[in-house]
Amino acid sequence: MRYSLGFILAISLAGLQFLAIIIVVSTSFVSSERAMLDHARGLMRDAGLNAVDHTKRFLEPARESADLASRILQSEVVSTADPAEMERYLFRHLQSKAQLSGIYYGDEAGNFVYVMRSNGPGPYRTKFVAIDGEERTTELIWRTEDFSVVERVFDPEDIFDPRGRQWYINASTAKAGVWTSPYIFFSSQQPGITVAAPVLQSNGALEGVVGVDIEIAEISEFLSGLAIGTEGAAIILSDSAEVIAHPDQTQISVEDADGTLGFAQIDDLGDPIARTALADFNPAAVSAQGSMQSEFAYQGDRFMTLLLPISGIDLPWTIAVFAPENDFIQGIKDNRRRNTWIAAIISLVTAAVGVLLAELILRPVRAFAVRTALVSQGEVSTNAPLPRTYQELRKANQTLIHEIAQRRDADRKVEELSRDMSHFSRVNVMGQMATGLAHELSQPLTAITQNVDAAITVAKLDPNPNAELLSILTELDEQAHQGGDIIRALRGFVRKDEGKAEHFDLSELIAQTSRLMHNETDTHGVTINTQLAPLPPAIGNRVQIAQVLINLMRNAVDAMVGAASTPKQIVITARQNGDKIEVWVDDTGPGVAKDVTLFKQFQTSKPDGLGLGLSISRSIIEANAGHLWYDRTGADRSRFCFTVPCETT
Repeated sequence: MRYSLGFILAISLAGLQFLAIIIVVSTSFVSSERAMLDHARGLMRDAGLNAVDHTKRFLEPARESADLASRILQSEVVSTADPAEMERYLFRHLQSKAQLSGIYYGDEAGNFVYVMRSNGPGPYRTKFVAIDGEERTTELIWRTEDFSVVERVFDPEDIFDPRGRQWYINASTAKAGVWTSPYIFFSSQQPGITVAAPVLQSNGALEGVVGVDIEIAEISEFLSGLAIGTEGAAIILSDSAEVIAHPDQTQISVEDADGTLGFAQIDDLGDPIARTALADFNPAAVSAQGSMQSEFAYQGDRFMTLLLPISGIDLPWTIAVFAPENDFIQGIKDNRRRNTWIAAIISLVTAAVGVLLAELILRPVRAFAVRTALVSQGEVSTNAPLPRTYQELRKANQTLIHEIAQRRDADRKVEELSRDMSHFSRVNVMGQMATGLAHELSQPLTAITQNVDAAITVAKLDPNPNAELLSILTELDEQAHQGGDIIRALRGFVRKDEGKAEHFDLSELIAQTSRLMHNETDTHGVTINTQLAPLPPAIGNRVQIAQVLINLMRNAVDAMVGAASTPKQIVITARQNGDKIEVWVDDTGPGVAKDVTLFKQFQTSKPDGLGLGLSISRSIIEANAGHLWYDRTGADRSRFCFTVPCETT
């Protein structure tokens, strides 16, 4: 079968185009995949370090409590010879540390005072073991929050002796603070750990040991909320390959042969992926190298694993983080497959268009050939008028140039969309990290406020309290609470949007968003002032309205900084207008040029902007039954206004 020159030319060009696109797509895929996997490993490391820091901060209050109680008892501020005084001290200490399960003291004679949280008949239970020669007395007392007695019983059958317990033996042998191995608490059936510290006499002899119990189930709750891709997970292992913490707490404990509960081993896990990831777990190698990365395959999917030791708390624990590669590069694979199909379709369309173009181009060429033959045979005079060949060739040439330019434009757009997709992916990852960061910062701030409250309480017990110390502690408490308010505002802004309208305090929302912008405004010397009249409850999606406020304030900051305005000031005004609340966001920037079309997608005056902020903001306000507009009446400032519905009486 013979094919025309036009057909062969069109197919060849289409094939070359398809091949070129495939080469570009494949090259882009390889480089993008490598970059995303490197980024994924960085995210896994950040998640692992985040889990390490959280675990250390969660356990540190227990260690600090044991050391503090040991010092107080050793210095005789609280007498170990007075069980009632010691109980009251341990009770107050336990109340000030919400994460502690119990705190106790046992001495060399076998005496024991134990204050713990209880499920009834009162929220706290004290156990006294008193030894007087050969006589032994065990008393249990349940108390309320205000130390009132709920119930009191004696247990003549109890044979508990603190001196035979591992926490007592370890601390008395080491003459220093020690951690026990994790175990399942008998009373609560929850995983926990004990830290103990010795109480020494002035001659260095052992007088007794202080112990502090802390349940570690909260660490598993933290791991369950840790975002590692969509299918990744993190678990904590002991040096004997016991699973100390797991996102699924049902995986932690197993029943031993004697009917007691113990920690699950790696082989006991019901998760086959975790068993495969940790099949070669070697805690000594992890501790020696500081961290270990590896890869493994499971049912055709590739996974990445990272092992990090928990250092700084004298516990031989390891954080294991694993995630499938597709969690991070599936989008790139889908994009490659989609681009391949697009390339094939474009090539087919190009081939069809090429055949038509080839026919259009070859038609005048064939006419030239026929005319040349007729002229050579003398049948047509060389002086005869020329046909319209030149015009047709010119049109064909222009059409071809136009098609080439169109194809080239389609290729700059594909690259731009690829960059935008990568940017949105990074923004999403940073949103997850911001959520994790807000969650993490709340823990130390809570610990600070609790410790400061305890310090204020202890300082006030002094008959002549130090006024300057109390002032410092009070100011520290206020600053810690202010930090907590900022963290709660951040968590409220980045939390998952349920899309529901609700009643909320708009004045409070404006204050929270202003605090979120504090770092940015402080960096650029921008002040935020509010002029808020008494407002009724607003009605709308609180998170979405916060997004609009943040966007308008950030635009104001960018405008003033870019124009080097003096002064740099944002004024937020809010007032009721009928069944709406009207909000004005003013700034001392240069205003918006008249030739700029606002609220139109992909139009922006910022060199690195996407042109979506104002468009999305207007859509949000309209979805909340309000209106967003720009007030051009002022010449010396820029003012954006919006309304939201409010409650009317």
